[in-house]
Amino acid sequence: MRVKIFSILYRSIRSIITNVIYLYQRIFFLPKDLEPAVKFGDKALGHFSLLRGLFYEFPLPVAYSLDIHGLIFRSPLIGASFKSDKMALDTWLHMGLGGLIFKTIMRDVREGNPRPRLQDVALDGDRGLVNALGLPGEGIEDFIGYLPRSGLWSHGRPLGISIGGDHIEDYIYSIRSIESVLSDERSNYFYELNISCPNTENGLTIGDDPEKLNDLLSNIREDISKVISVKISPDTSNKILNEIGEVCSSHQWMIINTGNTQFRTREELGLSKINFSINGGGLSGPALFTRTLEMVKALSGLDIPIMATGGVSNLSHVNALQNAGASLFGMATSLVLDPYCVPRINRQLKENVYDRTN
Repeated sequence: MRVKIFSILYRSIRSIITNVIYLYQRIFFLPKDLEPAVKFGDKALGHFSLLRGLFYEFPLPVAYSLDIHGLIFRSPLIGASFKSDKMALDTWLHMGLGGLIFKTIMRDVREGNPRPRLQDVALDGDRGLVNALGLPGEGIEDFIGYLPRSGLWSHGRPLGISIGGDHIEDYIYSIRSIESVLSDERSNYFYELNISCPNTENGLTIGDDPEKLNDLLSNIREDISKVISVKISPDTSNKILNEIGEVCSSHQWMIINTGNTQFRTREELGLSKINFSINGGGLSGPALFTRTLEMVKALSGLDIPIMATGGVSNLSHVNALQNAGASLFGMATSLVLDPYCVPRINRQLKENVYDRTN
């Protein structure tokens, strides 16, 4: 009952805040822009820290334990790589995520694309988000400055570090920089190679060329043995998808993440030029689920763990993807629209475990 009540409350407050900001933007003839509402929501989480036990503290599924290459996940639900706000990440772990992946970090500081670059959309009746953020971030030097001391380690759950780059050398430089500050202090982490961001120059070059991916993995494996996840775009053809799967299978301690945002043009989403700064962006949300399921099925014959990301928001999604061959389930838009889906699914997973053992 607590989950249901707080879910309704959260969605209602989010809707009010968003509409108030949209009204302000209309009154002052500003472009429609969802980013201020998201930033306001992230800051608002900090004001509830004293009441975290009431609003945000929920248990992990009892008796659930998944070992993937030595990483222990106490829930199969993973926070996908998209958010940098530390309070939001900490809150979602308190709500019951089995782990999370930091927002993709690049070698250099990035401003990203000009605003507006984030909007909520409805496609075929499903609510989702479209972003053209362009991976803004502080760069690897600032990132490694706080990473070893982050309070997120205290949860004892696997943390993924998402790496992007404009060239193979950028990926290698960033990973080796992180190893220089983590290898002697932390062990409960893995890397994710973002080779599939539709909003920058970096991703699709490697994502469309399995040979370049193999070169990248071979270079990393020369001196680094951490678990590596490869994040693939839903825009990837099945032919390239299978070739990437074969490349990943030829290396040790790998995970394939079948999901990122899916590129859509402004016209396809009904966005005007004034409300979206570039020609298109990455769509996320329920509309991606069908393609996510297709990708899992296409890769299920390989002997490699699969993380399914894209459109996951309820137990039926988890069950369908698990039956198709996935082990972990990445969540992004669902955490923004209603993070109480996490304790809801975890409770249902707990009930499933109880039913199977009795």
